Amino acid sequence: MNSDADDDALSWDGDDALEARRPERPRRAEHARKEQPRTERPGEAAPAGAAPAASAPAASAPAASAPTTEPDADDEPRGIGTVSLVLLGILGGIYLLYTVGWIIGGLGMQSRALFMLPAPLYLAGLWVAVLAPALWFASVLLLTRHSSEWVRLTGLVVGALLLVPWPFVVAGGGGAL
Repeated sequence: MNSDADDDALSWDGDDALEARRPERPRRAEHARKEQPRTERPGEAAPAGAAPAASAPAASAPAASAPTTEPDADDEPRGIGTVSLVLLGILGGIYLLYTVGWIIGGLGMQSRALFMLPAPLYLAGLWVAVLAPALWFASVLLLTRHSSEWVRLTGLVVGALLLVPWPFVVAGGGGAL
């Protein structure tokens, strides 16, 4: 059996091209010193299997000129922290409860409010109040994508303080003010 056929079974076409495009990793100073070719002294013989000293600098020249494009730790996107993720979940639940509170409180107050406002105007205000928590949550997440975590959490806490469903809180869902 031919050994070339065995090697072909373990490789794909184009492997050599991928290997040529792969950048080399930068070496540490101590590793680079250990791997530098040893120059022969006039009285010493070269180790078995070593290349002649004249060809060693030529072999290392392409490696030195190869660009190193290893991404820095600062360039990689950071994931969200565990504490921030838990706080986002808690605040998201609060905003969901606020939406339910505005629905219950607004519908419970509808018969008394229609005495002072026309029905289309009241229903438009009710829809805005019901959608406000979801819109605030989504807009804070969207607008603070590239900001730090404390800015995002501050925006969500401010919204949680501003969007309290007062008809539900004051009247307990009955809407009697």
